[in-house]
Amino acid sequence: MQSESMRDDTKYLKFLICGRRRRQDTQERYFYEWGNIHVALMLTTPAPMRVFRRYVQHFSVSGVTDDMLVYPLSPMEWDNMADHWLETYEDFLEALTAESYVQRMQPHQFGDKEFVLELARGRVLFQRPDFKSGGLKLIHWFRKHPRIPLEEFQRRWTEDYAPVFLEAASARGLIRKYVQNMEDRLPPEVFKGTLFEHGGYGGYAGMEEIWLDGMMGLARLRDDKALVDLIRSRMAPLIDVSSTFSMVTMERVVYDFVTSGELSPAPAILRPDSLEARIDAQGYRDWSIPPA
Repeated sequence: MQSESMRDDTKYLKFLICGRRRRQDTQERYFYEWGNIHVALMLTTPAPMRVFRRYVQHFSVSGVTDDMLVYPLSPMEWDNMADHWLETYEDFLEALTAESYVQRMQPHQFGDKEFVLELARGRVLFQRPDFKSGGLKLIHWFRKHPRIPLEEFQRRWTEDYAPVFLEAASARGLIRKYVQNMEDRLPPEVFKGTLFEHGGYGGYAGMEEIWLDGMMGLARLRDDKALVDLIRSRMAPLIDVSSTFSMVTMERVVYDFVTSGELSPAPAILRPDSLEARIDAQGYRDWSIPPA
């Protein structure tokens, strides 16, 4: 197996969001707003730049159908997934409630009110030595079987399933990287009054990310009957198959302050002498109201 030593990323919390466009909008418009306007707002707002240590966007690939996958796409037709890394639960609360975030980010409601929300901790179980972020990624959102406790699901998924899957997939040269993300529970009421209060939280016990060599890699995985049978048979006792879903996405790392070899420069908004910080100091509203 080509792999570096397993890297434990569990020191970071991951705030994972599946979203979709408003039903009357095109995906092209939605991706434009999310990939440009939303990013510009984030990079010039102090709170998210203080607390989000890595921010990754995932754009759903058009033309993917259920027959190309081990598990079907969601009937919710998710257009995208966002992946935010944080160091503490307190940082997560600040990102949701900080005044600058609420005043600048929250009014930019360019998508549908429906979301899938999870707070998780991830672990890299396989990575090619030449791996670089980006490219095609297959993501499985696993809803655990209702009769299995969360801790048992996560243990069996990591200890029983992952080694067998990785041995088979790496022997075929199929995957570039493999990450398991474990649900990290928190009270759903933390989303009350935020952009995400209508989203579904806590429904998925595990989310696995599989980096592949493009669409050909996806086709090779799905066309390998022995590997597909192995995946399904090993996971069947652990999951609610009817509620588990897939996403096929292109990964875009917007910025990264944690990964060696891929580090981003420091954000200007956090430097008091920068143009961005001076504009931030002007405030975010009431520009037309004379001072008392």
